[in-house]
Amino acid sequence: MEKIRKVTIQDVARYANVSVGTIDRVIHNRGKVSPEKRKKVEEAIEKLNFNPNLLARTLALGNQFTVCILIPAAPSEGHYWSMPLNGLEMGSAQFKDYGIITQYFFYDLFDEKTFTQQTAKILEINPDGVILAPLFLNESKLFTEKLKDKEIPFVFIDADIPNRQSLSYIGPDVKQSAYIAGRLMNSILPEKAEILIVNMVKGFDNASALKRMEEGFRAYFKEHGQEQNKHITTLTIKSKQKDEVFRELTKYYIKNPAVKGVFVTNSKAYLVSEFHQNHDLDIRLLGYDLVEGNINHLKSGGIDVIISQSPVQQGQRAVQTLFEFFIQKQEPEKILHVPLDIIIRENMGFYIGFNRQHRTEIKTTTVNN
Repeated sequence: MEKIRKVTIQDVARYANVSVGTIDRVIHNRGKVSPEKRKKVEEAIEKLNFNPNLLARTLALGNQFTVCILIPAAPSEGHYWSMPLNGLEMGSAQFKDYGIITQYFFYDLFDEKTFTQQTAKILEINPDGVILAPLFLNESKLFTEKLKDKEIPFVFIDADIPNRQSLSYIGPDVKQSAYIAGRLMNSILPEKAEILIVNMVKGFDNASALKRMEEGFRAYFKEHGQEQNKHITTLTIKSKQKDEVFRELTKYYIKNPAVKGVFVTNSKAYLVSEFHQNHDLDIRLLGYDLVEGNINHLKSGGIDVIISQSPVQQGQRAVQTLFEFFIQKQEPEKILHVPLDIIIRENMGFYIGFNRQHRTEIKTTTVNN
């Protein structure tokens, strides 16, 4: 993964074991600096990939670019949306000295009105750019139309809406990720089995990615001649609250006791796993994202596989994309699909340690800047 912590002049000074003043004199070629110290500074600048010219040029121009960020609210640190938020905060800290000023706006995943209210606030600000998780399809289309009218570039993360003229989409190929989930599910089930797809969303028709996910999952079985052997049904639960999820699962399993595999299309697979464990059900389970609940149930064996979608990288790269567009005048890739990681109990420790290191880097970067 790319280096994501911004290198400061203080970092160069520490690396070269000289003062910040010495670094400044070398950069601007003024004052007296011994050849030995100059060599140390030049080596440190090269080694740390420090770009003093870009920073100086940006400060000289005095340009600032306001970027509004609109994503779902994360109710806790262990929630999925805390991870893209961490990446966004990391990118904000990394590029703030170059004139990228970020403002955050949050909406409720189960309340379209909160999304619309926040978009109205953003339009009032009239920012230079927007980073958006477009999980409400209809409302996102309306918002992006208004952004286009104002010629405000926008970047999608987590989910894409095709043909919306976004500056870039940074996130998973949701259809392909579900296709992979289909392959994984098929590999751990008997030849003939009942499979359940579980969505937890208020309005399936207004969810920008879920239809493509279901298409991708079903496509694997169709393309590999498994439609007769694997009977797939879908259950859409209009809540992520445990009591309501358990209630809907109870009703479904009473009528469909032969289910052998469940594919959960969001980060709440642990709720389904808890239900299975409470009722001593031997059902294979796949889901998304390395949130705390999924980690615990992956450890206990209640979840078989988690597909991780690089959520921290999505957030950081989105801010970087607007930095490159505004400051470096680079046209970004229209679609940047993040890598998908297949996580099982045996390799989960590597990912937990990696994510913990990222959280530490975020805090360190914020303090140092």
